[in-house]
Amino acid sequence: MTSLENLDVTLDMGENVKVILKALSDIGFQRDPSGSVQVSDPSRAKDVLAKIDVKVDEAEDYFWRPLDSPEVYTDLKDLATTLGDAAREQKFEKKINRIKANDLEFKGRIEAFYGNQAEAYKYYEEATDLSPDHPLAGPGKEKAFKAVEKAKNDLEKFERSADDKAEDGTFWYKYAVCNLTLGNLENAGECFDNAIKFSPDNPDAYAKKGTTLQSMKRYEEAGPFFEKAQELKPNSMIAKRGLNYITYFTQGGEIPE
Repeated sequence: MTSLENLDVTLDMGENVKVILKALSDIGFQRDPSGSVQVSDPSRAKDVLAKIDVKVDEAEDYFWRPLDSPEVYTDLKDLATTLGDAAREQKFEKKINRIKANDLEFKGRIEAFYGNQAEAYKYYEEATDLSPDHPLAGPGKEKAFKAVEKAKNDLEKFERSADDKAEDGTFWYKYAVCNLTLGNLENAGECFDNAIKFSPDNPDAYAKKGTTLQSMKRYEEAGPFFEKAQELKPNSMIAKRGLNYITYFTQGGEIPE
């Protein structure tokens, strides 16, 4: 195996993780029954931690993402704590929080695509609490907040008009989107059903009914609605991405663009 000193971080992310873990093993890194880190040679461990720190930064800069092992960051943070290296302890704590924030931001972005801005806002808020300078979560949070506030103002207007617009497909579509934005998923689904009933040629009504079901984690039920949307509008990006997300969340694979 490549030594830590000779590691070319640009070659393979998996190799980076293996070499770093081997370097930790070589200094006798282990945890006692309470979970606290122990090392056989603290002086050598400090030197190795400094070298690993450099390699981690190089790997992240090259691959534009964290190491493919979140656990490594926890080990490095706890090692820094054991060695009394407060600066690196804080640095790796920040990296751990950024990794968690990345996952939350992704979940927020998915909900924003579905149209459930209220749920998206919650994820974005959690992400920014962990990582205030997250480049995507902050703007996402602001956009979701504005959408939710607008929908709150619009909801009462739609509720007052429901009786007068009982057979207006366009009205039901807009009412449904408003409910979806606020996370009122059952109401949104019913309104999209009415939109489809009274405007059966509206591809967006089918597509957004599909994303409503996806926000409810009812992925298989969403498929036919996306397929109908594509039948009516072959270039529907909502339908295309919705079908990709069904595959991603039910079968795994690459994150769809």
